[in-house]
Amino acid sequence: MLLKIRHALLEVTSPPAAKQSAIIINNEVIISSGSILQPHLVVDGDKGAQNKAIVARLQRGQLLDVQNEEQKEDAQIRSLHFVATFDPQQRRPRPNAAPGSRKPHILSRFTAYPLYVFCADEVCRNLHHILLTADSGDAGEVLRSSFVVLGLRKPEKDESFKRFLAHIANYLRHLQPMHTLDDVLVMCSPFGLENFYKTISIGKVSNVMGRSGCLFAISNALPLGCEGSAVFNNKLRLVGIVICTSFQRHQENVNLTLAANFGYLLRNFMEQLGMSTTEFQLSREPSSFAWERTIVVIESAGQQGTGTFIRVHNKRFILTCAHVVGQNIETVNCRAADREFQSEVIWCNPDSDKPFDLALLTAPQDVPERCCVRLARSPATLGQMVYNAGFPYYVNFSFRHDFNPSIFQGRIIKCDTGAIMSDGSVQAGQSGGPMFDQNGCILGVCVSNIKLDDVVYPNINTAIPICDIRNTLQQFARTNDLNVLSNLVASPDVHRVWSLEMPPIRSKL
Repeated sequence: MLLKIRHALLEVTSPPAAKQSAIIINNEVIISSGSILQPHLVVDGDKGAQNKAIVARLQRGQLLDVQNEEQKEDAQIRSLHFVATFDPQQRRPRPNAAPGSRKPHILSRFTAYPLYVFCADEVCRNLHHILLTADSGDAGEVLRSSFVVLGLRKPEKDESFKRFLAHIANYLRHLQPMHTLDDVLVMCSPFGLENFYKTISIGKVSNVMGRSGCLFAISNALPLGCEGSAVFNNKLRLVGIVICTSFQRHQENVNLTLAANFGYLLRNFMEQLGMSTTEFQLSREPSSFAWERTIVVIESAGQQGTGTFIRVHNKRFILTCAHVVGQNIETVNCRAADREFQSEVIWCNPDSDKPFDLALLTAPQDVPERCCVRLARSPATLGQMVYNAGFPYYVNFSFRHDFNPSIFQGRIIKCDTGAIMSDGSVQAGQSGGPMFDQNGCILGVCVSNIKLDDVVYPNINTAIPICDIRNTLQQFARTNDLNVLSNLVASPDVHRVWSLEMPPIRSKL
């Protein structure tokens, strides 16, 4: 049986007020991210000790039965007043309505009654790794990986909740594994505003993490207020709940949209209720686009970046950025999907202030041809679909034990002399990674995103066009002449573009 899913805005009207997206299932039960409780569970101040105890119980995997008034320690949550705003009925167009006319959504507000709060332990563990260097604190991590369950009827009338659990048990039998590059649609209300009710955002799965694929990253760039939103697959089946859209790291804003696997949450919730569940495995499976085997994670002088296996005239190399390798470095450590090895630095741009920010490394000559990317023959075009791949610091936890690359879909948004820009996310750690075209050829080498006023914009980033360096790479592969690689130091016109110098402007004032 399919679940009947609706979008809603969930609001805590008790001061300090908070509002975010939520999911209504079968018009009876509401589920949203526990981050809505953050303003009310502050671990310092008058109620700091009480709130800290609540967070600690969640962190231990203890289910909070908020509706049970005998649980005195949950009185803080029980005292909050929740309101759900949504359109309870589907409004059909009038038979004689003019083409293009549409009745506006008529939103209704309902009191929502808190039933349970639970923390998904595997989601919490993986989110902790991602937020290790974040400025959020332990309480913030726990609440981001916790979930509130509310009813639209008073708790004593629990028949609807029993029906909900029966439907959930059936839903668990029809789960499918998540794949990178799966299509997803998010229905949300950005900034928690009714004006943006039922806004949709279309993207792709960028990474799948943790046991049972409990956590996944998506390419959708979402603002605050979208926490608690539903994530649907290409069959419009509910597959996730958004738990994070951004976080602070070293006083910089990092945009990274993470969602918890809905199937994993349901199973975890039912286990905490003491119910038996169907065993299932939602492991990370490779996508049909065989991109993972073509990239490597590079570790040099304590820094981490990304590189790509390329094959030029039957010779194999690794292409990456000079700032990933560093100056005066002779060898670096590399890890591919099937091996770990050391690579020698063939050439690295000696002037870090001049483009192109490139380095060429040796690759094991027994690397299969299928693991080497072809160089794109055509230049990038405006609006072209691209995929930026690599190893963001936040997702690739361990160089030696974790090979878990991410890939972000985007489009070319600007083509300039010696540079191309895309809106596909590039996070710290993806430097040197490939920008693929839709045929799986390497179109560019990702170099950097944009940072302005301590805000990082990962969805505005710059890459080196392969078409500008293709001939140099081919000439070196034929001749083995290192002097040829000096042509990878770009012209003054390209330097102007990369240094963001003001372009020539003719005054007509």
